[in-house]
Amino acid sequence: MNCKWLGVAPSTGRALRIVVPYMAAAGLWIGLSDAIALWLAADAGVYARLQAWKGTGFVLATGLLLHVLMREQFVRIERSHAKARNLATRLRRMLESLDDLIFVFDDRLRFADAYYPDHSAQLMPPEHFMGRTADEMGMPAEIGRALERVRDECSTQPIDYALDMKGGRFWYSAKLSPMTDENGKFVGVIAVVRDITGLKSSEQRFRRLFEDLNNVAVQGYDADRRVVFWNTASEALYGYSREEALGRRFEELIIPPAFRDEAIRMHDDWVVKDKPIPSGELELLHRDGELIPVFCCHTMLRNERGEAEMYCVDVDLRELRETQAQLRRAATHDPLTGLPNRMLARDRFDQAMALAVREQTLLALLFVDLDHFKIINDTLGHGVGDRFLQEIGRRLPSCLRESDTISRQGGDEFLVVLPGLRDRGAVAAIAQKIIETVQEPCDIDGRALTCSCSIGIALQPDDGGDFDSLLLRADTAMYQAKASGRNTFRFFTAQMNADAHERLVMLSHLRQAVQRGELELHYQPQVELATGRVVGAEALLRWQCAELGSVPPARFIPLAEESGLIIPIGEWVLREACRQARAWYDQGLELAVMAVNVSALQFHRGDPVEMVGRILRETGLPAECLELELTESLLVQDGSGTTLNTLRRLKALGLRIAIDDFGTGYSSLAYLRRFPIDKLKIDRAFVRDLASDPEDAAIVNLIVDLGRILKLKTVAEGVEDHGQLAFLCERGCNDGQGYLFARPMPAAAFAAWLGSGPLLPGQPGQDCPPHAA
Repeated sequence: MNCKWLGVAPSTGRALRIVVPYMAAAGLWIGLSDAIALWLAADAGVYARLQAWKGTGFVLATGLLLHVLMREQFVRIERSHAKARNLATRLRRMLESLDDLIFVFDDRLRFADAYYPDHSAQLMPPEHFMGRTADEMGMPAEIGRALERVRDECSTQPIDYALDMKGGRFWYSAKLSPMTDENGKFVGVIAVVRDITGLKSSEQRFRRLFEDLNNVAVQGYDADRRVVFWNTASEALYGYSREEALGRRFEELIIPPAFRDEAIRMHDDWVVKDKPIPSGELELLHRDGELIPVFCCHTMLRNERGEAEMYCVDVDLRELRETQAQLRRAATHDPLTGLPNRMLARDRFDQAMALAVREQTLLALLFVDLDHFKIINDTLGHGVGDRFLQEIGRRLPSCLRESDTISRQGGDEFLVVLPGLRDRGAVAAIAQKIIETVQEPCDIDGRALTCSCSIGIALQPDDGGDFDSLLLRADTAMYQAKASGRNTFRFFTAQMNADAHERLVMLSHLRQAVQRGELELHYQPQVELATGRVVGAEALLRWQCAELGSVPPARFIPLAEESGLIIPIGEWVLREACRQARAWYDQGLELAVMAVNVSALQFHRGDPVEMVGRILRETGLPAECLELELTESLLVQDGSGTTLNTLRRLKALGLRIAIDDFGTGYSSLAYLRRFPIDKLKIDRAFVRDLASDPEDAAIVNLIVDLGRILKLKTVAEGVEDHGQLAFLCERGCNDGQGYLFARPMPAAAFAAWLGSGPLLPGQPGQDCPPHAA
């Protein structure tokens, strides 16, 4: 029933929709029921009973009717309440998500309601200002005026204002909006207030920074070229205080006389013709008459009155000019040691070459490389390493004559040019003196550091007639000295050249080894010492080259590392090992773990986590069946935390991490606790002499105890006899690997060996299996 045309309120209309039907139904019942009762009644008694039944029916009928009508109304009311509750919930959540403050003013501009975010603890509780006006609360007068404008104009008014409170001065930005009823009558104001103290503080800090810059001079000039801004750096750069400079023209202060007319013209062209002054290097005048080189850039701004003001930003170039001069000098000498660099060494060599040709003497070029210097850098830091190099740079000239040249090539490499020699013996004597001098202890911060060196020697004219040829041959001879055990020198020989050529040939074949199918994996079992059960296998790379034959890993793996080929080869090894492990798993020959060596280069280039995850998905090998073996140096060199992050991501895949050859490197407890490691592999060098070397036995015992304390498994490599096995079992080493159990085998042979049920050699009452001999 639509009651709007009657001017009836909605609530009255809803009541009428119940009452009117009820009255109609009741009237109809009364009229009809009385007529029927009179017609049916034979006497007064019957009539009375009929009236009683009629009354009972009336109550039941009207009750049923009221139930139907009221039930409909109550359903509608409940729906309205639910809608209101949902709306209130959404509104509350919206308010809770706001960082702003919300205030409500009534039609008399008194505080009527407020909402605070939880963090607005600097404001007083609402009950302290409810019912009061902004003026009565002592708030800034502009707030009251803005509220009045909202009321009088019925328009939104923005305003910024500051309040001094207990915590200091706070700045706010408010948006005041009018509230009206359904007839458009003003009923109050809603204010959304935001704390902008941080923004104001930032602006003030920026201005203070602009004014107090120590290294960048900033000046401002009006249209008449008079100073309106002069910061602290300008005072230092040009010698005038702010008070002395303000109001004076720039040509009176810092423009050299010869440039004044041009400077005035350029300024006026910018102000009048809008022609900017280009940035560039200038020489401006100090108060004492000194010309100061600066890089100057300019900008034109308008002040609050709309007047043009030019601001100049000047950077002092004196230090840069001095640095450039030093660089011209940081061009022929090594900046760390002060020794001549390679450029100057080449120039000295050319002069010595001319002398050697003229006087028919020998000219020697020595390539000096420090042995294991990287350990000093990695363990003690590059600062200590640099000071060590400086000390070596001071020592080396004492080994030479005045006519000789010692230069630093970079890193831990030095070159020595020896002119005017009569025989090789003199060269050898100088080289030996250098070796002895280098290996003398060097005291740095109370540490006695020592380091040997390896020297390669090339002679003119025997080994070449120019700097580059001799440098290449001296470098080759140096590598031969390192291969001979380090801490020695070697003269270049033709055989070295042949060896270098062989390396190039081997490298060429190695690049094609994967495509040609020449690489193969052999597998060596890892045995649980307590039970004799095979718990894993290590995948070991072998190369059967079609032209070179069987190439030992000790020859081609270092070459692969140096050339970077270890990255594609290492990926092939990992994929093939995972594929084979999965194949054995499908055949019922289950291994707890497949161990694969990972090169440090694979960690430093590319994303090893992506590669490992991809290979596990491709091969279907469960991640818990894969174990990656890493070197200690990879962990120790992790100064930036990259390796730690990579290992954590690898562990998240579910695989295991082992440290290979543990005990031969740094063996630091710090990195063992820091990195997510599962297993320590004891190097074969300690296992080999367990019976005869008490120090090796103590080291193995210590590693096993360390693994037990840190809850890490220990695996002994190179187990070859029963005495070693007994010692390891007694000390509690978990697993063993070595010729006593089995040599590395191709996949088919390993599967056959594994299927034959290997036993732990030396167990009481059991014979050693033939394949474990």
